[in-house]
Amino acid sequence: MTKRFAILLSALPATVAALPRQALAELPERVSPLADAPAVRRRAELREKRFEIGPSVTTTVGQDFYHAVMIGGRLSIHLTDWIAISGMGAVNVTPTFATSFNNSLQERLPAMRGTDRTPSKAEAVLGMNHIAQTFAGQLDLSPISGKYSLFGKVFANYDFYAFGGLGVINYAADSADDKHCHTEGNSCPVTGIKLGPTFGVGIHTFLGDAVSLGLEFRDILVRNNASGRDATGDRVVDNDDQTLGNTFMVGLSLTLFLPTDAHISD
Repeated sequence: MTKRFAILLSALPATVAALPRQALAELPERVSPLADAPAVRRRAELREKRFEIGPSVTTTVGQDFYHAVMIGGRLSIHLTDWIAISGMGAVNVTPTFATSFNNSLQERLPAMRGTDRTPSKAEAVLGMNHIAQTFAGQLDLSPISGKYSLFGKVFANYDFYAFGGLGVINYAADSADDKHCHTEGNSCPVTGIKLGPTFGVGIHTFLGDAVSLGLEFRDILVRNNASGRDATGDRVVDNDDQTLGNTFMVGLSLTLFLPTDAHISD
C-alpha cells in the first residue's frame, strides 16, 4: 500500500503538467476588492458645480502716495472641483490715506515753487492720483486641497489656488482741471481707467460645507504716473510719462457656497 502511494505522488507533477494550457487559462483571475475604487471615499466635493459669493476687504501694499482700503465682493462659478471662473470688484473708502513717504515728501517740499523744477507742496499734491475702484475677471485653478486640524480638536477643509486674468484700476484725483495740465512746471494728475494683467494666489478655509474664509494675494500690472509729473523732461505731461508698475493687494473675504450642501462622492 505504501509503495502504491509513493508511485502515485511521483506521477502527480507529470499529470499537472499534462493539463491543457487552455484549461489553466480559464481559471478565474483573482481581482483585488480595491480595483477601480476612488482614492478617497465619501469625499466632500466642496467646489464642483457650486457658486461662491460674498463680501471682501482689500488693501494695497507698497503704494507711492496713497494707501487704498477697499470694500467689495467676490463671485465665482466653480465648473469642476479645481477650475473656476471668478470676478471681483472693490471701492476705495480711504482716498486720502497718505503713505509715510507722502507725508515725508510734503514736509520737505517748499511752500512756493522756485526757479528749478522742484514742485511746491500744493503743486505736488495736485498731481498725485489714488485708486478709486478695482475690478478683475480671472480663471482660478485649485490643484491642492485637503483637511487640517488644530490641536487635534478643530478640523477644517482647505484649498490653495492660483489665478490669472484681466485687471482694471480706475484712478481719481482731488483735482484734474485741464488748466493744470500740459504746462511747464505744473502737475497733471492721471485719472481714468487702466487695464492690465492680474495674477496671484489664494487660500480657502471652509467653515463647514457652505461658508469659507478666503485670503488672497493679487498683483495688477498697469501703466500709471502716480505723481502726475513730467518724468521725461520734455516739459509736457502726457502718456509718455507713464510707466508699467505693480499694484500689490491683499484681500480677505467671507463667502457663501451655493447650493449649501456639498456633494459627497462614493
